[in-house]
Amino acid sequence: MIFKNNQLSSRFKQVFHNTGFGIMIVDKNRDLIEVNPKFCDMLGYNKEELIGQNAEILHISNKTYKEFGEKAFTQVRNKKPVNLDWPFRKKNREKIWFRIAGDPVADKDEVLWTVVDITERVKTKDKIEQLTLKLSKYLSPQVYQSIFSGKKNVKIEAYRKKLTVFFSDIKGFTEITDRLEPEILSTLLNSYLNEMSQIALRYGGTIDKFVGDAILIFFGDPDTKGEREDAKSCVLMALEMQERMTYLRGLWEDQGITNPLEIRIGINTGYCNVGNFGSKNRLDYTIIGGEVNLASRLESSAMTGKILISAETHALIKDDIVCEKKDEIKVKGIAHKIQTYQVLAPYSKLAQNRKLISQKFDGFNLNINLDISKKRKVINSLEKILEKLKKTDERK
Repeated sequence: MIFKNNQLSSRFKQVFHNTGFGIMIVDKNRDLIEVNPKFCDMLGYNKEELIGQNAEILHISNKTYKEFGEKAFTQVRNKKPVNLDWPFRKKNREKIWFRIAGDPVADKDEVLWTVVDITERVKTKDKIEQLTLKLSKYLSPQVYQSIFSGKKNVKIEAYRKKLTVFFSDIKGFTEITDRLEPEILSTLLNSYLNEMSQIALRYGGTIDKFVGDAILIFFGDPDTKGEREDAKSCVLMALEMQERMTYLRGLWEDQGITNPLEIRIGINTGYCNVGNFGSKNRLDYTIIGGEVNLASRLESSAMTGKILISAETHALIKDDIVCEKKDEIKVKGIAHKIQTYQVLAPYSKLAQNRKLISQKFDGFNLNINLDISKKRKVINSLEKILEKLKKTDERK
């Protein structure tokens, strides 16, 4: 449809004035040259107040006016289709959202815009997004993403999968709860859980739950990088958590908490049941099984400020992280004793700090951690090996 000399054809006038959506026509300078009654009604203006005015009066700000010109007006004049949602401003200064589409007319000198009020739809969408954001605080980010992306069904279901499970708690926390004011206790606990959660998410851990000062995290579902990498990420996460405790203790001392709070950590790798457990009305995405119980037992058996892992986890991370063999422990429900290892540090960090002696060549592989507690045993072993080598050399 072509318009000349700002005049509407008689056939178009009937449609223009009676249609259920708003219409405005602007010239190349974006001045309003025609509007229909529905458009005026949407914005609270009468026709005389709009004709001859620049379209900027309809925008929220000069910034949105310019952005609209770049995203929409220029494209329409270049015969490119435009259909987008955009905020405008009513006469009473209230915001109104339009679904707006444009078509060039009159040899590119003018643009016809059709608008539909979608304000209620946008408000409803905003409310849903705000509610979704609030609900996301009660779920691990990986679980939240898998549910809202449609990857996981919200129904009672579980499956077996090999996971690396992490348990931790603050040694001595129970003793200080009776001595601290509730506000200070809440601040302390929340600061601790916040710091630990950020570290867990950075390493890709799925935060299962907080029980007081205890934390349950697992690696391997819903996202996994493979058994070996999952175990390695979990142990590296635990080491960083231990380091972060030094910073937190400084904050707590400033608040009058003089007890040197430390965390104990237990880690185990094995097959667990993971999925949605509960009722039709209330589900909990979590893990259960003997391997989970073992991780909890390792945590309770760990020395204060230390990380205790099972042989299964050690087998997956031993090439990257130095561990010290510790005592076997008896766990209820498991017939044999469980060999444990205490995590010390990554090989890379020890080498950087000159606390690792490492030599490798054909037929020879030596790694000695200078922080190891049983130095005398290491020296005795090396002396015996040297003696054997000398005897072998003498025979030649």
